[in-house]
Amino acid sequence: MTQLQSGRKPESAISIQQLVKSLQRFGEVDELTENLFLIDGREMLLAAFSSQTYFESKGYYWFSLAKTKYERLRSQQKDHAWVVLLCGETSQFFIPLQEVEVLVSKMPPNRQDGRWDLYIRFENERAYFGVTRLKNHVDATSQMGRFEQIWRNPGVAEAYADEAVIIPDGLPPANRDTVQVLRVIRDTNQSQYVKQLYDFRCQVCDWTAFSPKLKNLWYCEAHHLQPLAKRYGGPDHASNILALCPNHHCMMDLGIMAIDPRSLKVVSLTPSESAWRETLLVQKRHGLNSVFLQFHFSHIYIQGASAEEAVSEGVPSL
Repeated sequence: MTQLQSGRKPESAISIQQLVKSLQRFGEVDELTENLFLIDGREMLLAAFSSQTYFESKGYYWFSLAKTKYERLRSQQKDHAWVVLLCGETSQFFIPLQEVEVLVSKMPPNRQDGRWDLYIRFENERAYFGVTRLKNHVDATSQMGRFEQIWRNPGVAEAYADEAVIIPDGLPPANRDTVQVLRVIRDTNQSQYVKQLYDFRCQVCDWTAFSPKLKNLWYCEAHHLQPLAKRYGGPDHASNILALCPNHHCMMDLGIMAIDPRSLKVVSLTPSESAWRETLLVQKRHGLNSVFLQFHFSHIYIQGASAEEAVSEGVPSL
């Protein structure tokens, strides 16, 4: 993204550039207007800056919330809207819109131009966010982690991957042992978003399947380019997910198929099928991040090996 408007002073421009750089790992960052950003086509952020010099003289960081930009932020879904308070060049506090609304509703704008005064102050190693008066505040200590949790620590568990049909077991019961399993808790909203974006069709071959037993009637699978497993630590976010048919999902997992991060060309160790697309189908709203394509291409794909060599050498354990 070419930053054209945000950052009126050099130090505020530096802080906002650092913010944008940190957000680009989640997807494309668009500047809607001055200090108002859209990430991955879904998350809207309003950034405000206060200098370290101001903090050193006053003991707190001070910001100004414009009514017009606040109303623009409120037009976004509340779960995907944030006020980002930039303190100097290093500290970033991501405040959910719901918390801003609660505090702002208690206080009318206190300036003639219809703005609210926002604050960040520190007390006993905690950071507090307040509106107009310092005594009206909420705890804001967790900083960037509050924003990242929508990718890395979702609150929705996925019991069965990709809504696979559960087939009743009519065979004699198998021997069973009780074991502890450490499982990644997945955010079904992220995979559903990608599947719906492509009408439950594979981005490589356009395959889908219909079944009245499925919640969405049509079936495809969500593939994480940078796997969620602990050894890889990939994020459970749309920018890291492809909608694929079971065959191409398997081939991507095995490392015998990949997407060239620069050209989006579909490459594979096996002879290509006539039904394959030459390049991956990608919609802009997807927000697919080339960082994750590169990770898969570099760490999962078995580059430069023939199919016979791949079998003899083995493939990565996912």
